[in-house]
Amino acid sequence: MNIFKNKYVRTLCILIILIIGLNLNSAFAKQFRVAIIPFKINAEKDMTFLKDGVFDMLSSRLFSGEKVEIVGRQETEKIVKSIEGILTEGKARKIGAKLEANYVLFGSLTIFGDSVSIDAKIVDVTGDKEALAFFNQTRGIGEVILEINTFAEDINEKVFGQVMSSKKLPAKQQLQPVQTDNIYAHPEKLVEDFEDTGKKSDLNPAVIVNSPQKSSREFWKSRNFRELINGIALGDVDCDGKVETVIITPDSVHIYRFENNQLSKIMKIDEDKYKIFIGVDVADINNNGYPEIFITSLNPQRNVINSIVFEYDGKNYNKIVDSCAWYYRVAEIPGNGIVLFGQKQKTGGPDTFSSEIFEMAWNNTEYVPDRKVLPSNRANLMGFCLGDVMNDGRETVVAYDKSDYIRIINQSGRVLWTGDAHYGGSTHYFEMPAFEPGSDNRQYYPMKIIITDIDSDGKYEVIAVKNHELTGRLLKQLRKFKEAQIESLSWNGLGLATNWKTAKISGYIRDFAIGDFDNDGENEITAAVVSKEGSIIGTRPKSSVISYDLKKAAPN
Repeated sequence: MNIFKNKYVRTLCILIILIIGLNLNSAFAKQFRVAIIPFKINAEKDMTFLKDGVFDMLSSRLFSGEKVEIVGRQETEKIVKSIEGILTEGKARKIGAKLEANYVLFGSLTIFGDSVSIDAKIVDVTGDKEALAFFNQTRGIGEVILEINTFAEDINEKVFGQVMSSKKLPAKQQLQPVQTDNIYAHPEKLVEDFEDTGKKSDLNPAVIVNSPQKSSREFWKSRNFRELINGIALGDVDCDGKVETVIITPDSVHIYRFENNQLSKIMKIDEDKYKIFIGVDVADINNNGYPEIFITSLNPQRNVINSIVFEYDGKNYNKIVDSCAWYYRVAEIPGNGIVLFGQKQKTGGPDTFSSEIFEMAWNNTEYVPDRKVLPSNRANLMGFCLGDVMNDGRETVVAYDKSDYIRIINQSGRVLWTGDAHYGGSTHYFEMPAFEPGSDNRQYYPMKIIITDIDSDGKYEVIAVKNHELTGRLLKQLRKFKEAQIESLSWNGLGLATNWKTAKISGYIRDFAIGDFDNDGENEITAAVVSKEGSIIGTRPKSSVISYDLKKAAPN
């Protein structure tokens, strides 16, 4: 009798074949072998426990039995010791090849005060795929777990194709973004308490803290831009009687106008892939009735200044200056009106603080130095302003030094005062000659600073940004900020003292301007806020524009 004619036997055979097939598929399924190099810890204290904890956490998060195998730590460390020099992607691939791994994960933790910077990568040993990079900062060691968990989930999803279910972890209360996708957010969310100076002011109580009054007016916020905003300026660039908002991204210029409670796009000037825009100002310096748009820019290698100036002719925005080796900055000087300042790059890719600063004038073809206002080696123009800082009738310079301390300098170059707190903080940088092949030597630019009588009391104040979590001041390649605020300071006879400050907001302020942003006849503080820089591969930047009134709301 043929046993296969029995239906029960046939069924049993089919089941056996299916089981064998499933086992074969499992046996031949792709298994990834991952080498995790224990993270380098940059800290003053012994943090071996943290190194071990991060290694164990990554191992447990990435290991998945048949899908991902983790190379033993001792085996990995033995090979790492045989590789000399700074660990790079290329050296990581060599380590992976010796370990017969498919991927190598490596990185570092940098601890500075209560801030921890995480910088990590996972590289494909064959080099066929781009490395997946991760960078973030945490407030305190406790939050390192949250960020490492995020990176592990990114690896599982983007490298190994495993969609992981969200793990229940403690909420990061201190780092919750204040901003929303709504057009409006209430100012109480953006203002914190601090000591009341008792000074009466016409400023909007939504701006100053610990005010006995509360404003019913709302804090304005734009929609989110999926681009990195590199600068912002205000001015009537098309001479239509209304103030426009000029926004620069790394390679393009966008012109908006505040209308119907939103930013309406007026014009986009053609992109320039051969420049990186890092600063923008608006002013009619050539006195032809149309304000110029001054854009400080760098070449793609970030080692040459090649600035550009646009001007409207009634129909189009034309280049009236191109590839100019000058930084530009505009300021309003009492008694002198709007002034253009310039600082020229010296031959050979010099230190960005090395050149003199001049007041500039138009000579019908270009902007040329007219009067020197500061000697060399004192300041970089991107963080410079001139005015009556001390309210004594003299023009002095307020500027950042290389460590982002505010200084007051007379025009002969003598430093009159230096602050003891970090302000500013920018991720714009100039690429200096490298100390060794393949390494970066970034010199960061200072943030904009403004001298103005913001509350119309006859006394001048300094308006400055403070981007917090400044680990990058010591380790340049790790510069990143998580929160920011704007602060008003004035001279009290001994130094610059705080008048008021806004609340800390999530993200960091890239640039800011003071002017009639919404065309209501009153000035506002308007700032470009970066929530995400898009530095992680596969992510996009996210920026927004925020603005709030300086004057109190009129009584009903």
